[in-house]
Amino acid sequence: MITILGAPHRGGSHGSRRGLRRSIDAFVLAAGVALASPLARAGDDDATFTLVADRDDDDLDGLADSESPRVVGHAAASLRLLDARFEGATFTPSDKKVADMLRLVVDGVAQPWGRAANGKVALQGRRAGQGSLIVRLRDGREERVPVVVYGLSFRGADGKEVDPVKGRASLQRTPPELAPAPRATYADPDALRVELRVPAGREAPTLGVEAFSATNVGLDAVPRLKVDEVPCGGEQRCFVSAPLRFVVDDIDRSHPVAVDRSLRGEVGGAVVVRIADKVHQSLRVEGPRLGKDSALPRTKANVRALVLRVSPGGAPAIGGNDAGAVALMRSELALASATWGQCGVSFGRSDSLDIKVVDPPPSHLVAFGNDLGLPATGGELAFRIDGRAVSLHVAARATPDVVAREFAALATKAGFKTTLSPNARIGPGASGSVDVLVRRRSGVLAIVEATSSTESSLAVRVGRVDLSDGLQHFGDMDSMAGTLEERTLLKAFDDGDPSTLEVFVVPAFASGGRIGESFIASDLSSIRNVVILDRAGLRARRSSLTLAHELGHVLLNMPGHPDDFGVDTPTMLMDSDAADASAFGPRRLSLDDCARAMREAGPGARTPLLKLWPIEPLGPGR
Repeated sequence: MITILGAPHRGGSHGSRRGLRRSIDAFVLAAGVALASPLARAGDDDATFTLVADRDDDDLDGLADSESPRVVGHAAASLRLLDARFEGATFTPSDKKVADMLRLVVDGVAQPWGRAANGKVALQGRRAGQGSLIVRLRDGREERVPVVVYGLSFRGADGKEVDPVKGRASLQRTPPELAPAPRATYADPDALRVELRVPAGREAPTLGVEAFSATNVGLDAVPRLKVDEVPCGGEQRCFVSAPLRFVVDDIDRSHPVAVDRSLRGEVGGAVVVRIADKVHQSLRVEGPRLGKDSALPRTKANVRALVLRVSPGGAPAIGGNDAGAVALMRSELALASATWGQCGVSFGRSDSLDIKVVDPPPSHLVAFGNDLGLPATGGELAFRIDGRAVSLHVAARATPDVVAREFAALATKAGFKTTLSPNARIGPGASGSVDVLVRRRSGVLAIVEATSSTESSLAVRVGRVDLSDGLQHFGDMDSMAGTLEERTLLKAFDDGDPSTLEVFVVPAFASGGRIGESFIASDLSSIRNVVILDRAGLRARRSSLTLAHELGHVLLNMPGHPDDFGVDTPTMLMDSDAADASAFGPRRLSLDDCARAMREAGPGARTPLLKLWPIEPLGPGR
């Protein structure tokens, strides 16, 4: 029997890179082009060539693989390399229908019918149907070979086919629900059916579906996909699956309502359909589908995480030790990245994230006009910086920014580096306070002490971070500036890049009742695009997804919550008070959320936190 069904396995149902390597080694190199190895029997008679229409775009060149002039890389996965006796043969379709059903590929290059195939010969399916090829071998013998081409496609909730080249799959943004009847439309905007078209008189082969990561590692699989026959007319039989859900985690994956039609997916990855364990149709995963031909693109945020030790040299806030803290933080960021994958947003590979365990900073910050920002009445201020005395006279009616500049000048003259950092005016304040950060010439934070003051109205405070009693957090009146302790902590580790999204983990917040908070751009503070969590926020991970929620405030540039003054929707990630570890908990993002994130933090935003991250052809782990 000669069969033409399928392509090399892309990595095993469990993402085995060894399996991927074996598949790649099975390619036959011809003129620098990889052609697929012989494939398993498909159950047809011995004289039939059986293919699947290769209409997807594995090499991402903007053309269906069966329309590209050259067939390279994974685009060669559905080719059938014929054995040596067909080299030099001439192939002629029996009619125009067959000529449109498939094409001839020689040494990886499409070749017209009727010309001697001098090289490695393969066939490639283009559209479903059946017919025959007339093959004249080199010795002059002529054979008529039956040809069968199956069709595979994905269809959305409206029943329309998703464009196999431009279309995308998207991660699930709605809770699980019962599967609809075959062919019935449904409301789920992300779930997709698989449709199989088989020529009349042919039996339907067994289908399987697998999800791959962006680095071509197998994530999940439905090895035997149940399909139902539905009427489609003409000379074909049509079979459709229940709508498949591509979910972000095991909570959604295991819900009993949809467990047999759910797969874990990843933005930037792919969903592939198999027949006889060979890949035949793929669809890449990006942001929400905006129609059958478009989707929000994949974007990437630059995230930096710092886990604070309780005291210098002490234990970290989470994880027990430094290695445990880093591992736990990678896991939390991976979960938050998967959650935001609903909008096409990724934080990159978890093993490459910038995560550090750090000591609390020393008292390096002096706040002038702290809180109320009142002008001075006049007096003297005295400090010690790394033991060196610095004093200045404060004139009457001097504003916080004037006094801060004078102090910075004196500290600089004394041999230190200073940075002025103005803060937004808080609710009851007369003006904004101004912080002065002091460093040694080497860049190491200096230690500042206030030794005396005769100034009565201009509040001057040296910031101090003491995590043993919890981090003093902001309230409604000072949320735009943050507390002095927060500013002393956050400004000590500022990387100077406003497009970096920074996450700090502390042991606890003072006074209890809070597990996470964020500083956003619309508050016009010197601190922005920062999230602070405590260990309780991480402990509540599945019930409230605190890290993903707080990052949402930054990405959406949204200080409040949609349900503060509107309808309470406990399934939405940005709900203010929901806590539920099930698939119906606060984990969903709407299309409006995704659009707002692109508008407020995307490439066109004033401070672009999200940069376009184009998907690449799948290949060996990169």
